Amino acid sequence: MTFLKKAATAAFAVAALAGFGWVGSAHAVSNTTVVNLSGFGDPLEGIRNEVVFGIMGRLQTFADGQFEFAQDEELPRVGPIFNSKSCGACHFQPALGGSGGFINEVRIRNNVGGGGGPLHIFGSDNVLRLGPQTGGGLTFFPTGVHATPIGCQMTHPSCSRSACQNEEATRTTFATTLNLCDPTSSGFAGGANCTAERQSTPLFGFGFVEAIADGTFDAIAAGQPAAIRGTVKRVVEFGRTRVARFGWKDDIATLRAFAGGAYLNEMGITNPDNPNELSNCALNRTQFGVLLDATDDPEDEIEDDGRADTDRFADFMRALDVPPTLQQNNSAQTGHTLFNQVGCGGCHVESITTAANPSQFVPPTTGGVAIDNVLLEVFLDNETIHPFSDFLLHDMGALGDGITSGAAGPRQMRTAPLWGIRGKSKLLHDGRAVTIPEAVSFHGGQGAAARAAFQALTAAQQQNIVDFLNTR
Repeated sequence: MTFLKKAATAAFAVAALAGFGWVGSAHAVSNTTVVNLSGFGDPLEGIRNEVVFGIMGRLQTFADGQFEFAQDEELPRVGPIFNSKSCGACHFQPALGGSGGFINEVRIRNNVGGGGGPLHIFGSDNVLRLGPQTGGGLTFFPTGVHATPIGCQMTHPSCSRSACQNEEATRTTFATTLNLCDPTSSGFAGGANCTAERQSTPLFGFGFVEAIADGTFDAIAAGQPAAIRGTVKRVVEFGRTRVARFGWKDDIATLRAFAGGAYLNEMGITNPDNPNELSNCALNRTQFGVLLDATDDPEDEIEDDGRADTDRFADFMRALDVPPTLQQNNSAQTGHTLFNQVGCGGCHVESITTAANPSQFVPPTTGGVAIDNVLLEVFLDNETIHPFSDFLLHDMGALGDGITSGAAGPRQMRTAPLWGIRGKSKLLHDGRAVTIPEAVSFHGGQGAAARAAFQALTAAQQQNIVDFLNTR
């Protein structure tokens, strides 16, 4: 990385801190229920404290990842089938690394393509239109105009699909007429095809989540009552079996795998851990003189420091601090008590302690470089966090997305963390709820008892719980 780029990324990170009002304190404080988003997207407190003393190395690593995370990718690198052109395009609310304000992914129940991967909404072969443009005797946009937003969206009924999108529709069995899945319905039981929409998950505090020992999740499940006991899902990543903890269906165990999978599945960019293209539909094809896809896989290469872009994404996520909390007023304090009394805390576990030795199980970079030991063994180890999640799979009844993903069945979903919930405009995996009481009302299966207890509360008591969660 050049000196100018390093300077730019460091400035980007420092500007981000200044933009969110960071002055060295760990948490924003408020005595009201007015939404306060100060501090979202900050690096870990340990990194911020280093900056106070002029130690910039870990902020630089965070900044390098932040810069790459926000950067738009272009043809022929992006695609040939993809959902977005940058990580930040889907993870921006209320700060870079957060959730999104829209649905960015669609899954199809009867996907015949294998792997259960998402439908890809955009194709490289319809990103450009019109060809060269002229005005006043001058040529501009010589390779054509970029379509808005980034091509015809194949989920739109009026989209005239490209060759890549037609191949994608066949592979996934997608049709715009498919209803959203209800895994409790008779139609679903009869094998009817359906779709599930998903919004991106916030990434705040993910370094702490990665640093939780596998045995801790087993202990959490063992301590839960049988009626709401969660399922620990294990996957094989980087040569060992690990407890999965990321993704709506607990598909991923490590941030390196999370970054590599998203780079391929969401942007269509091959990388050291995922070197094979999803499709060759645009290979060596050109449009208006632009090469749509080249034979240069993996497109994301390991650089001299032993890191590829996917490692820098993981660096950024690993160093993102937890969402800042607000001071609880009397209503919120009452709501905290009620939250546990009605049973929400059974699955939305308040406190989890990270491992004493995360360096022993967090995988190295794609180039084999060990993760910064100070970050893992000083900033992330033996820390008690408050995610309000057990990160386990639970049967959620009709709230299940209808998709089978490995050991996760169609009614099972990972418990979504509630920290930072005040920074989200849409709730639940497909954004079907916009308020906390509405989100609770959709809970079924193992969440039905807590839902009923919440709905039995007075309006004032329900507001107490909302006020409490708006301090998280």
